Amino acid sequence: MVKKIFCGMDSSFRRMLERNNAGLRFYEHVILPFEVKLLRWHGYSIGNRALPFLESSIKKYLPLYLSPEELNDAQRCKKVENDMIKGRLVNGIHPLEYILYDFEKLDYRTRQEYINDNERWVILHKIFGEDLKKDHRDKWRFYQLTSPYFKRKACKVGKDTPASDFMDFASKYSTFFVKPLEGNYGQGTYLLKCSSAEEAQNIYDKLITHGSWIVEEVIHQTEEMASWNPTSVNTVRMPSFITASGEYHLITPFLRAGRAGAIVDNAGSGGIVVGIDKSTGCLLDFCVDEEGHRYTAHPDSGIKFSGWQVPDWEDLCRLTEEVHRSMPSGHVYVAFDFAHTAQGWVLVEGNWGQLVFNQACFRRGLKKPFFEYIGYSEK
Repeated sequence: MVKKIFCGMDSSFRRMLERNNAGLRFYEHVILPFEVKLLRWHGYSIGNRALPFLESSIKKYLPLYLSPEELNDAQRCKKVENDMIKGRLVNGIHPLEYILYDFEKLDYRTRQEYINDNERWVILHKIFGEDLKKDHRDKWRFYQLTSPYFKRKACKVGKDTPASDFMDFASKYSTFFVKPLEGNYGQGTYLLKCSSAEEAQNIYDKLITHGSWIVEEVIHQTEEMASWNPTSVNTVRMPSFITASGEYHLITPFLRAGRAGAIVDNAGSGGIVVGIDKSTGCLLDFCVDEEGHRYTAHPDSGIKFSGWQVPDWEDLCRLTEEVHRSMPSGHVYVAFDFAHTAQGWVLVEGNWGQLVFNQACFRRGLKKPFFEYIGYSEK
């Protein structure tokens, strides 16, 4: 037991405890409280380098979870804080994940059904390696793999890119999106306008001095999708799996919509996420954002979520599988993002999407199907 202090519980230790309920009760009611106290006494910094961030995360997210009245109740605050630490030690759950999953209301066995985001990333990297990781993280590389489904032109911009390539692109498309080649959460994404060759040269010079980028022709979404938020391209994320045996699976798709004035729909940049019933293409009854708020209607447009029909849903499901099967073998899991246009659904990008919002929107853990579809065993 002592070896597990500050280290959380690995899978073999969890299974041992589950076979012995007395051992589980002993850990939760004796060892775990002792761990929590020691962590506090030593500033969250003993034995696990990630834990110092836990203190600042709890301070940040506790006020988002508790009401003003609860925040004035020291006993209530301590109870939730202790449980957040427990979620981190036992399940690897970040305080934000704790809020989004309503972890306080879940028993031990139900909590074990959730996969934390760090675990997802480590396992994917361990199984599929650096090359497949680059296929997802590098937006230009992914564009080259799936360009027929983008249905728009794009250009890589970096120190190894001839200026003439970008100048030719800018001469054809006076307005375009600029994204960091390996960016996340929509951060560093810009909508630029270029009206002359001189301006294009200035843009090129600035871009190559600040990293590598992909510039893309603007997507013109349909009025249906723009109704959620007209300033951002609102997309549908499709978490897609092709197992080692060739079976196809789609789990927990969701709609992403931006907030008023935003040009991106990512939750990490303030957007909202609402689950989609994959059998019908209709939205579920609430959305979540990255601060743990839940709404039954878009907080800006006022459109209600429940029952809203995603356009051309069957076409999107068919297209997702088609795009996935067109990729080189080995790409077992891809979270595709699609936008709806007058020409139908077009691919925006693909990645090793986290499962935080999937689990939050659908109020259920996805560890079991995720492990099954990627071919991973905890044993």
